[in-house]
Amino acid sequence: MESAIWAYPWDLLDEGVDTVLGRLADAGIGAVSVAAAYHNVRALCPHNPRRAVVHGEGGVVYFAPDPAAVSELRIQPVVSEMARERDPLAEICEAAARRGVRVHAWLVLHHNSRLGGQHPHATVENAFGDRYPFGLCPANPDVRALTVALVRMLAARPEIDSLELESLGYMGLEHTGHHSKTGLEMDDLHRWLLSLCFCPHCAARMEAQGVEAGAARRRVQGEVRAYFDGRFQQPNDDLHAGLAAVLGQEWADGILAARDDAVLSLLEELYWLVRGPQKLCLMVAGSPFATGAGAGVTLSLARQWCDRLLCQAFHRDPPVIRAALAEVAVRRGSTPLYAGLQAIPPAARSADDLDLAVLAARDAGVEGIQFYHYGIMPLRNLDWIRSALAGL
Repeated sequence: MESAIWAYPWDLLDEGVDTVLGRLADAGIGAVSVAAAYHNVRALCPHNPRRAVVHGEGGVVYFAPDPAAVSELRIQPVVSEMARERDPLAEICEAAARRGVRVHAWLVLHHNSRLGGQHPHATVENAFGDRYPFGLCPANPDVRALTVALVRMLAARPEIDSLELESLGYMGLEHTGHHSKTGLEMDDLHRWLLSLCFCPHCAARMEAQGVEAGAARRRVQGEVRAYFDGRFQQPNDDLHAGLAAVLGQEWADGILAARDDAVLSLLEELYWLVRGPQKLCLMVAGSPFATGAGAGVTLSLARQWCDRLLCQAFHRDPPVIRAALAEVAVRRGSTPLYAGLQAIPPAARSADDLDLAVLAARDAGVEGIQFYHYGIMPLRNLDWIRSALAGL
């Protein structure tokens, strides 16, 4: 079974790229997924020799962009300070090639508070006109152009084994970049209604699917206001049924189709950029209603536009891990599936915990396992990974 581990570029550069790659090889890990574009983060780094806490710049890229590829973009990528006079990704790839370790370029795409703050017109707009600065809208042409440019530049680097796409899609109410304050419990339906984007580009896609976007927006406003007042559609575990109760079945289906179209048409364009020996990996969730790191799309459609699917199963209970992965596995067709597992608390507090998680992933039928996360785990957890992989 294939294996990989997530890492930040400063993990490798601060500790020494060869040192880190040697540790990964000793643990039986065959690939490292390095953040090439990443969101805000405060990382506790227990084995970093230079610093114990890293405050990532947020919304930046950790490689040197081709000026010609970005010069005409309305939304320009922001280059990390650590990549102004060097190319961290290139340095890591060069060292990895010497050791036979594969490198995945890990791209957090539409969760970007920095660019959202600079370009509010390009962010998700809820039914009330509130913008979510942490979420770039995948239907916005400027966002799509930036996404294509980032992938095109990295696809031109043959030393990268695969491009791993996180948050290719819509961010929602829950996945913020702020200290969230909420004075009432939100059920799944009303949380999702507040995650729906009604920006002009999304509204146009809704209209193309037969939805009267303005009227749908008013219905969502009314339902959410009723929820705030204590009068609302009763909670329903079936989000499809709940959405249909608010909007009617035809409009509910049309809105889901419009969101699918925004994401999958972009994914298809990216897929044709990444051809040859490189692979395109899409981080997914098991539901088209998902917002956040994993794309909330119809998996039976998405699978044709990627070479690998990656599902985060960051859970402690093995049956929950199996169920989360099985939800994706039944819809993936012949597309290989990787499981993302936490090798850290709260999901794994011991070697035995990680052993059980890895076995649960194997039982779900995955072809690979990717561990979270080298830079924030104690080094002893690499021994847990070695043991868990040896048990497969």
